[in-house]
Amino acid sequence: MRIAHRTGLTVGVMLIVVGMMRPLKAQDLLSESLSWFPPQTIALEYSSPSTLRSLPNYESLRAHYLGHNLKTLEASLAKLGIHESDIDEMTLGWEAAGGKTMQYEGLAAGRFDAASMDQHANAAGIAAHPIAGFKAYCLRSDPNSSCVVILDSSLGIFGPLPILRGMLQARQGQGPNISSNTQFMDLVHSAQSDAPIWGVALGQAVAKWFKAWMPGEKNFQMDWATAFKDVSALSYRIEASDNVQLHVKLDCASEQGASSVRQLLEGLKLIQQLAWHTTNPNQPNPFQNIEVEAANRQVSLNMTADYAALEHVGPLGKP
Repeated sequence: MRIAHRTGLTVGVMLIVVGMMRPLKAQDLLSESLSWFPPQTIALEYSSPSTLRSLPNYESLRAHYLGHNLKTLEASLAKLGIHESDIDEMTLGWEAAGGKTMQYEGLAAGRFDAASMDQHANAAGIAAHPIAGFKAYCLRSDPNSSCVVILDSSLGIFGPLPILRGMLQARQGQGPNISSNTQFMDLVHSAQSDAPIWGVALGQAVAKWFKAWMPGEKNFQMDWATAFKDVSALSYRIEASDNVQLHVKLDCASEQGASSVRQLLEGLKLIQQLAWHTTNPNQPNPFQNIEVEAANRQVSLNMTADYAALEHVGPLGKP
């Protein structure tokens, strides 16, 4: 779950861009995203907040898992008049930003009011940055922080300003997009699902995904990049109905690599269960029911957890 920004041109370009905008159907958001995201994208996640909001446990789980970073982000977006209930679908893309960091961009489909956002921004003292005939509002003074652009009443984009410029250029056919990365496109299309949350990761993003979503990862003294060096790609989906089901597939470079990764995951599972028993002796372990299997060069991890058990886990992941 995460949000971002970009920059401006002439009235002629503005008319071209506006002509391209149209209300999105639900199934269109992914294809739209693939024409906007830059070719260096190494991870993508699709989520459907409108589907998740129908779950009876949604509000309590959302409040529990939001975490400090996302709470700060929500508070910032509220200053622009944008609330979680306004967003029906979202796609997030991540790209390496050098060193240990990753920066992200995204598209959101829902109900947006550019005039209202202008009013809220003015009241909050948030300056507008002109970008290709639109206005980008950055949630902090740093343009490399998250910025938001409302394109029309049903579509917005977010990310750092430099990334947003590239996204608009790509959508106008004036710059490259992720469709030129055939490995990534094949992975996305094979992972595409009706699940309310699903995503993919390539290369270094695989280790970052596991580190972000491993509960208590700070207690694991390990080199995550080295641990997952044999994994070339990851795909996952999260199903939510009577319980929560996580399904993960890891593509490895060889059968030997897949065997090593399976052993690693089994070891992490054992360590997590021991740590949980020590720190939460009287609480059900939501990660108890994890199955890890390896076949040829692929490793699968499947987990089923009750909502009640998940409420005992601290916030996971990064926005």
